[in-house]
Amino acid sequence: MKSLTLMLSLLTVLAAQPVLGAQPETWTVDPVHSTAQFTARHFGIVPVIGTIPIEKASVALNAGSQIPVAVSATLDASKVDTHNDRRDGDIRSAHYFNVASTPEIRFVSTKVEGTDPKHFTIAGDLTMHGETHAVVLNAQVIASGKSPRGRSIIAYGASVTIDRTQWGMTYGPLIVGNSVDISLNIEADGPA
Repeated sequence: MKSLTLMLSLLTVLAAQPVLGAQPETWTVDPVHSTAQFTARHFGIVPVIGTIPIEKASVALNAGSQIPVAVSATLDASKVDTHNDRRDGDIRSAHYFNVASTPEIRFVSTKVEGTDPKHFTIAGDLTMHGETHAVVLNAQVIASGKSPRGRSIIAYGASVTIDRTQWGMTYGPLIVGNSVDISLNIEADGPA
């Protein structure tokens, strides 16, 4: 009887311990409530803002944490929108995104650092225009909660400034500045 009591006590203690090696949960990004925006300067002076739709994306979270352990996203550069058809056509052309051969923009994280939900970094590989280079996003948790239907949701903001010429987009340096600011606002839905 003593051994049975001891075994039950041990099982109770083990059940209360966190599971080592538990797999992160995958949260799905809601593209309808998420935006990818860029700002480039016309003639290096006037900011021009555009958006590129997020086709699909996901965030992996450890249970009880708001800071992701992994992030991936695919954007559709063929649907770039700067509110000017002529400019959008030029951006889609071989001058810039060359969507005829490389319509997708992809980001895959390689490392997430930081413990403060209001400021952490996401390093990863950004692929566009057929080239891949490392970038580091400055990120934050904007808010989290429950949807009216009771589903867990979380919102992130992230930003980075890149030099477009690193990705082979060297056309028109007098027309468009080389420095491009990218900002993301992401809503992710928890697993069902």
